[in-house]
Amino acid sequence: MSFHMSRRGVLGGLVATGLSGLPGFGRAQASDYPRRPIKIVVPWAAGGGSDTVVRTIAPVLSQRLGQPVIVDNRAGATGTLGSAVVANSPADGYTLLFGSADSQSIAPQVMRKAPYPNSAFVSIGPVGITPLAVMVHGSNPAKTFAQFTQMARDAKPPLFYGSWGIGSSGHIAMEALKDVIKVDMKHVPYLSTAPLMQAQLSREIDCSIIPLLVAEQYAKAGTVRILAINSPERLPGHPDVPLLKDLGIAGLETGLWTGLLAPAGTPPAVIEKLNAALDASIAEPQVAEAMKKMSLVVQHMPSAKYQEFTQAEYDRWGRYIKKARIEID
Repeated sequence: MSFHMSRRGVLGGLVATGLSGLPGFGRAQASDYPRRPIKIVVPWAAGGGSDTVVRTIAPVLSQRLGQPVIVDNRAGATGTLGSAVVANSPADGYTLLFGSADSQSIAPQVMRKAPYPNSAFVSIGPVGITPLAVMVHGSNPAKTFAQFTQMARDAKPPLFYGSWGIGSSGHIAMEALKDVIKVDMKHVPYLSTAPLMQAQLSREIDCSIIPLLVAEQYAKAGTVRILAINSPERLPGHPDVPLLKDLGIAGLETGLWTGLLAPAGTPPAVIEKLNAALDASIAEPQVAEAMKKMSLVVQHMPSAKYQEFTQAEYDRWGRYIKKARIEID
């Protein structure tokens, strides 16, 4: 009896010291995965855009995986509170993160004390890209992006632009755009996209970069004008609005990425199983149609390619942040 107990102890020690990293072990562990409910942490408040996206996907993903998929909202600290929860969770595939450019590429790089390194996560697969809109008031005399650029260059004193907070993607994207088109504008931060939108409508500010979904209803009513869109592809609902890349604006071709991530160290076979289930889920007609209504550009990518993509996005946003010298406590 003592011999068998000792052997179990040795085997347990081998697993704890790295046997789980061997390819064969990962495949064996993934063969019966998942065996219990999976939790997706959304690091934003319930009812917001990110929450709506995940709750649209979760039931279909649950059917694909054969287990309940639970959405857990952990809002706070620009998405880093919920992200930290996942970073510190077991790497077993049962606690996942709905990550985004704001919470993964930006927040850890603008914060003086980042709660986790980029290496704390492994990418599973994409959900899609949230396009950003360059927006002015509907009464603004500039009808095109070129006209507004010239207006901004000629303005004395400088024009004002708004964002939904210091260190937000809207703030950093506008600073990057300013650098490319060589204009000077002053930043006015607001607490969220709602007061930012009100400031734009009341003409407290001259322009802003804001998620397209937020701007669309106002653009249709004519109260704001969308001059350009930051998206990897043309959008059916806005055939006459140019993309920034069409205007020769290099480096700002992509909007805000969203996708699923897991704690670093999650077995590769589990990641592959999740990637396949996610990819099939967002391809379902009802999900694809819902994503389209939310102005989300759906992406399909293998996990290894997506890992490269999210790392490249981390590096890209990092360059903007360093150049603009943006930092928050």
